[in-house]
Amino acid sequence: MNKLSLIATALLTLAASLAAQAHVPFLKPNQFNVTHHRLTIESAFTEFPFQADFAMDSPNFSITDPNGVSTAIKPIAKTKAAVYLEPELKDEGTYRISTGQRVGPIYKAVETADKKLYFAADMKRVTGKPTTMNYYSYADTYIFKGQQKYVARPFNKGLEIIPLSSPNALQPGTEGTFRVLENGKPVANARIIVVTDNEHFIKHRVEDLYDLDNVRESNIHANQQGEFSFKPRKAGLNYLFVTVHHQLNENLWESQNASLTLEVNLPAETAKKP
Repeated sequence: MNKLSLIATALLTLAASLAAQAHVPFLKPNQFNVTHHRLTIESAFTEFPFQADFAMDSPNFSITDPNGVSTAIKPIAKTKAAVYLEPELKDEGTYRISTGQRVGPIYKAVETADKKLYFAADMKRVTGKPTTMNYYSYADTYIFKGQQKYVARPFNKGLEIIPLSSPNALQPGTEGTFRVLENGKPVANARIIVVTDNEHFIKHRVEDLYDLDNVRESNIHANQQGEFSFKPRKAGLNYLFVTVHHQLNENLWESQNASLTLEVNLPAETAKKP
């Protein structure tokens, strides 16, 4: 076996191992309210947000400043588990950090009689027609410096979860509004998976986040305009995830996937009266 064959075999083995479970994309800043220059953003795929399983690189990393100007970001480091970004914030306001639309590999999949698509471990529990699926991923997060001054600015390309109110103003019990867009058009009745950081240490989770049949109690469904409200139950990191499938031809589907990482803050402490 020549060197190229060995490399090809290794890549196929790696792809098969990664597809054993359906991983989901995320971006995780080490600070959302940026008060110092030690800002780092982690980019990875995972089954349990926010634990990096393998690195998510992208040719389309970008930062959009408070004036709506988008600039490409180059990673400063990459490990097997994650890619790291170090953007600089100059002006006061809210910044969008994005992977942009990332084209992934083509996987084997199963198409059921009711036109549902399954891949990875989910294929073992359904019967249907063998097919293939092209996996697209999109991850976003929002950080701010000084006053938030948030303005919704969708890219109108690929699948996006767009905050309609400031994503950095969330507190337990408060409500934020969002819209799911695909190429700038609302995705009616989109299913939004909601995950809190480390929740798998509280209760054993059996639902795959990617699973079409996921019926978690925390799931949210958008309305006909693609809009939904999210009222977090507790402070900390929260993860929103959406999947949309399209059949392109008899033997190929595309799976569009988008995530949004949010930080939910505790309410400010009120001064104690004497």
